[in-house]
Amino acid sequence: MADSHRVSKLVRHIKEEGVISTAHAIRGAGQRTVENILEGTPGYYGLQLRYLERSYDRSVFEPIHVDPADIRYLTGAYDRRERGHLDYSPYFKPREANWGEVTYQAAVPYGCIRGGDWDRERSAFSNLLVYQGARQRFNEGLDWETTAYYAALLDQFKQRGFDEEHARERVRKRCEKLETLYERIGSEGYQSQRERNGNPRHEVTVTISRNGELLYNCEGRHRLVVAKLLGIDSIPVVVLVRHAEFDDSIETLGVESDESGGTGES
Repeated sequence: MADSHRVSKLVRHIKEEGVISTAHAIRGAGQRTVENILEGTPGYYGLQLRYLERSYDRSVFEPIHVDPADIRYLTGAYDRRERGHLDYSPYFKPREANWGEVTYQAAVPYGCIRGGDWDRERSAFSNLLVYQGARQRFNEGLDWETTAYYAALLDQFKQRGFDEEHARERVRKRCEKLETLYERIGSEGYQSQRERNGNPRHEVTVTISRNGELLYNCEGRHRLVVAKLLGIDSIPVVVLVRHAEFDDSIETLGVESDESGGTGES
């Protein structure tokens, strides 16, 4: 049944988007699959960092440590999505990111400065359904099946053509993954991408408003949700964009700077 659904999905994509668009989507999915397999293996962080150093100074990817409670808003407007995460399409897309069909307002390099009103329109991070569902599950003790997150995710999969059984199975796996993340961070503490041999680009990524507010933009929304609910007081973040009218240094925003300096190759 799963294979027949994949074939139907492929045929539908070709009819709606055309052969060329479908080929690009398949290539992007393949690249993401390979990255997911390699991420976490010894030396992966250092390898990715060296690749990024072709275009950036290393300092751009040195995280600052901030209190997750201080990341209260999203960059740009809240919206609902048909694919991937349930809600909120990141305002800025990092230039190197491969997001497939995710919409965004502007592609930018890391560490850039942008003027304009992009920091004016924002919604609360707590509006995200994954945050609401996780809070209901972990703080209120509800079963996943009774949370807002579960219901919305189930509806999304059904609208994408999954039958009841396979839709519920996919939702169950999403919830189990979040549960595992919550348990791991609760027992081991919050670890940076360097510590986990992940990708430097996959640290929680924020923007800084003209008034110095930290706004969530992309990457690590699940880790940020868990950090907030566990009351963790310091997590590493990477700054993607600073507003042109922000007239202070990034370091003034952080709890402490990440100066450990390792390459994650051990």
